[in-house]
Amino acid sequence: MDYSDAKFSFEGPRVTLRIMEDGDATERYAGWINDPEVNRFLGTKHTTVQGLRDYIAQKNLQKDALFFGIFLKDGTHIGTVKLEPIEHEKNCATIAVMIGDKTCWGKGYAAEAMQLLIDWCFQELKFDEVNLGVIAKNAAAIRAYEKMGFVETKREMAYVQYGDEVHDHVLMALKKGS
Repeated sequence: MDYSDAKFSFEGPRVTLRIMEDGDATERYAGWINDPEVNRFLGTKHTTVQGLRDYIAQKNLQKDALFFGIFLKDGTHIGTVKLEPIEHEKNCATIAVMIGDKTCWGKGYAAEAMQLLIDWCFQELKFDEVNLGVIAKNAAAIRAYEKMGFVETKREMAYVQYGDEVHDHVLMALKKGS
């Protein structure tokens, strides 16, 4: 299935997910990516509004990706969540989430956003599995993913270096019905 230029949106009790648009590339969003506390476990450590516009455009043209903004019910943009790659031939997708607005950390918004997409993958796409990757040192994220039912499937040692630190990469999976 080709997801380029898709216009999906999802409503949860507290958040709305909608495909990211050019106008969502703001100084506020760039500020999240440029914040060392937010980007601690992200591959991207710096961006500009134009860099965000380019990234959004790229994701929206990809045939195997859906890139959503996470918005509170009042319209406040607080983060992003994406499915990439979406692999119909393997009946699975990989999910990634970022809550950039630090005032929204620890309130369950990431789990709600992820659950909306996980349910869609299992119920509508009839997938068997949703996967994710997380830096091993990000213990809070790992606990949150385990609480959602994800289990570790593989650990890639010394996977990535951020500054002076080398990190292991933990691969996790959630199987349909688990």
